[in-house]
Amino acid sequence: MSFLKYFMFPGARRRYERRQRRHAFRDAENAKQDVIDRQKRLDKEARENWEKARESLKNGEKAAANRALTAARAAQVLAMKLEQKRWVFEQYLTKMEVAQSDNQFAEALGAINKIVRIDPERVEDVFGEAQDLLGEQIDADRFWNKMYESEMQGANGALQDHIPSFEDMEAELERQVAADVGGGAAPASAGKEIDERIAAGQQRVKNLLEGK
Repeated sequence: MSFLKYFMFPGARRRYERRQRRHAFRDAENAKQDVIDRQKRLDKEARENWEKARESLKNGEKAAANRALTAARAAQVLAMKLEQKRWVFEQYLTKMEVAQSDNQFAEALGAINKIVRIDPERVEDVFGEAQDLLGEQIDADRFWNKMYESEMQGANGALQDHIPSFEDMEAELERQVAADVGGGAAPASAGKEIDERIAAGQQRVKNLLEGK
C-alpha cells in the first residue's frame, strides 16, 4: 500500500502518512506495555519461587529450596534487564515523537510561505547561520552520546550487583524458616525484608539509568 501514496493527491497523501505515524507510535506504546506486563509476571514468578524455597527449606528439602531460590533470583535479574531495555526504548521513542514535529513545522511553514512574501537571499542567510549552529549542536550531541555510552558500559553487569546475592537470599530464607519452625516471631509478611531489598535494588537501577 505504501507505494500507492506516490500516486495520491497531496492532501490524501498527508492524511495517509499521518495515519501511518499514529499506527507506528501506537504499536510502540503497545510494545512498551508488553514489556511492563512481562516485568510484572517475572516479579510474581520471583515471589512464588521464594515461597516455594521457604516451604521446601521448612520441610528439610535443601536441594529443592536452592533450586527455587535460584529461580527466584534469576527472575529478578531478567526483570532488571527488561527495565534497562524499556528505559532505552522510551528514550528513543521520545526522540522520535519530537522528530515528527519537524514534519508538522514543515507543513505549517509551507502554508505560511503561500501567503507571506519572502526574501530568498535573507532566508538563505538565516538558514545558513542556523545550519552552522546545528552543526555545532551535532558535535555537542556526539560528545553527550560518548559520555552516555561511557556511563552505561557495564550496566548489564551492574544490574545483578543491585540484586541481593544468592547467599544473602539464602541466609534470609533460613532466618525466616528458623523463626517459623522454632516458634519465634515470624516476619510480618513472608519475604517482606528481601522484597524491600529487591525493590531498593530496582530503584537504584532506575536511578542509574536516569542519571540520578
